[in-house]
Amino acid sequence: MGHSIRQQATADIALAQLRPTIPEHAIHRHQHGDMHLVLVLAGPYASDARGMPAVCVEPALILNPPGTEHRDRFKSLDGLFLTLTMPLDAWRRFSDGIETPEGPVRLDRRALGRALRLMPELWQWDAASPLAVESIVGELLMDRPAERASERADAVLDRVVERLDDALGDPPSIRELAALVHLHPVYLARMFRRRFGQSPSDWIRQRRLHRALSAIARGRAVADAASALGFVDQSHLHRCFVAEFGMTPGAFRRLALGRSEVARIQDRLLRRC
Repeated sequence: MGHSIRQQATADIALAQLRPTIPEHAIHRHQHGDMHLVLVLAGPYASDARGMPAVCVEPALILNPPGTEHRDRFKSLDGLFLTLTMPLDAWRRFSDGIETPEGPVRLDRRALGRALRLMPELWQWDAASPLAVESIVGELLMDRPAERASERADAVLDRVVERLDDALGDPPSIRELAALVHLHPVYLARMFRRRFGQSPSDWIRQRRLHRALSAIARGRAVADAASALGFVDQSHLHRCFVAEFGMTPGAFRRLALGRSEVARIQDRLLRRC
């Protein structure tokens, strides 16, 4: 349900990069017969998936198993997203022997870097691309974290994550976070890593990168994104971006916006000079 910027397909896989074209009020509850993987790159997005906030304003990766019924939609038409679909029969063959979720779920934030590898495949499609895409999807399924341990752990970590998200530019100490939830710092650090597979400091760095990715996908200059999000300079953002996503901010910008949009933005900036 969007304007296709780029699309490719095989007998078992359809991959597309799109912009939303249908306003929120026109999208009603509907059901997907196929497996549907959505990589939200930019724009406010509402989803029924487990682990999603009421409105998500950052990049997110959502797995909708076959039979998913929902009313997922963009809240505005300035979004950007990738979709990967697989027919039910192909999904059954592909996922045979792998534990898959019963309903729609937001995949771990660490999966974003892996899922972003779909973009170069989409734009540089060749004979090996179907194998590459299937491998990426398989890795996402195998790396999916286990279900949460307990409601109490959920509540504790939700408070910690909320505090971290409010302080991306001025992070608290581990002692401050532990005091917030009345735990020993060492115990909290271990609980956090067990749940998210990374430390609180890595969480902050990753969230900052995800915000940069979203800003660049909306057309913001890389230097402006680096300055606004607290990177030392543009080269700092460049190094971190490549380490996390396997491509430069400039390369992502060209893939996300499409070459024609990048050219229009550059022409507009030149006219201002």
